[in-house]
Amino acid sequence: MKTPRFVRLTLGLGLLAGGVALAEPENPAISVRLPTASYNVQLTGKDIVSQFLQLSHSPREIRGRAHDATTVITFKEGEAHGNIGGLAVNLKVKTEGDTVKAQGGFAGRPVEVSYSPSELTVYINDCTYRLKNNSEGTYIGRRSCDRAYQRETEVYLPEVFQQLSPQEQVTLLLLSLG
Repeated sequence: MKTPRFVRLTLGLGLLAGGVALAEPENPAISVRLPTASYNVQLTGKDIVSQFLQLSHSPREIRGRAHDATTVITFKEGEAHGNIGGLAVNLKVKTEGDTVKAQGGFAGRPVEVSYSPSELTVYINDCTYRLKNNSEGTYIGRRSCDRAYQRETEVYLPEVFQQLSPQEQVTLLLLSLG
């Protein structure tokens, strides 16, 4: 009996997707699952790439395109400054114990971030993320801009994310969730 083309295609795509999942440690990514969309922000060497980010990264700056706008954000101790298109980025970042906190403006809008090993709280674009770590590196919870019956939001932060400075961490979170 001949296997239908649809079944062969489905099996092939399943094997391809499985291969990508196995390759994750080589290509770490911030993985975001929202109630209405899912995407990955690849952190490959000095590049940050997703469907809406094409950036180069160094410990002193992020430069490239974000959300179809020219982006340059520079890092100094406790600060991140720059522009996304014509919109200002002006963040004050501090560390309190194992918690990174930031507030200020990002792409011309007010933002606030609190990130620790146990929870992640982000206010961006009139939406507050309140997520708890499930002890496997994934932060899970609700966003204030979602309806009650929608599934929870999930954000996975790879090990390489932990090695970045607090200013870099906050900027990447805001670029990924904004």
